[in-house]
Amino acid sequence: MECIKCKNEMTKAKLFMFGGIQIQSETKSLFETPETSNVEVYVCSKCGYVELKATDYKKF
Repeated sequence: MECIKCKNEMTKAKLFMFGGIQIQSETKSLFETPETSNVEVYVCSKCGYVELKATDYKKF
């Protein structure tokens, strides 16, 4: 993945928050089940920019 700030190649990394992080869609009612996705983390070794990417983005 290319860094959007400096065009350097980014490296996949891990963000430690109790085994990883997830995102969850907002629900309109208490009876609706939210969609969830794991998140991939990338870091640029040149400028330090960090990017998060949903692995199951098509669910949203």
